Amino acid sequence: MNQLFGLLLLFTLVACNPKSSSPAPLDSSVTSVSNDVDDYTHGSDDVPNEAYTWNENLDLINFLAADELKVQEAADLLKKVIASKEFKDAVINHTYNGQKTFVDNGGLTNLQVYNTILAGSEKLSPARNNALDVEIELYSEDTNTIGYTYPTSPRIWMNTKYFNQYTPFEVCDNLMHEWLHKLGFGHSATYNAARPYSVPYAIGYLVESLSHNFKLP
Repeated sequence: MNQLFGLLLLFTLVACNPKSSSPAPLDSSVTSVSNDVDDYTHGSDDVPNEAYTWNENLDLINFLAADELKVQEAADLLKKVIASKEFKDAVINHTYNGQKTFVDNGGLTNLQVYNTILAGSEKLSPARNNALDVEIELYSEDTNTIGYTYPTSPRIWMNTKYFNQYTPFEVCDNLMHEWLHKLGFGHSATYNAARPYSVPYAIGYLVESLSHNFKLP
């Protein structure tokens, strides 16, 4: 009975951890990502128009005014990153073991991963509205988990232990990582050499790196 309960938890919770810490005990590898994704019309500089119009809709819970400002700054940075040619090129040309691919990519090519991001079709809200749609709730816990989410909920939880010390650039990484779970992408439950190349981790790191190219408001 205990083993069955443990398995149910494993496929219910997606928990994410700091780059420098040992992984949290619960996670999931979600591979039910649709490959029926449009190849969007290109705009200027070979960047799709949908990259420029990509937006975010955030519902913030348990946030103080200063916390809300930090998340909004992160979301504004994320929009600028998504609209950049550097982001498109980095996602499409991402490699693992010498191949243009991501780990735990749900059977999608790099271009399909990119287009899935632009579509903004969360598993719980499959309409393609070209936007990130999530609820975010702050919680406090002295663990090595940065945040977590459930496949059955539109909400992601961010741990104040990390959120309070994070810059908007780091929150940008965390927000993108968790939202990619909402699109159906998963990663290994425990750390291994391949996990940083999964869609949530690799693209989370990427947006944090590229976000430094832009100034905060």
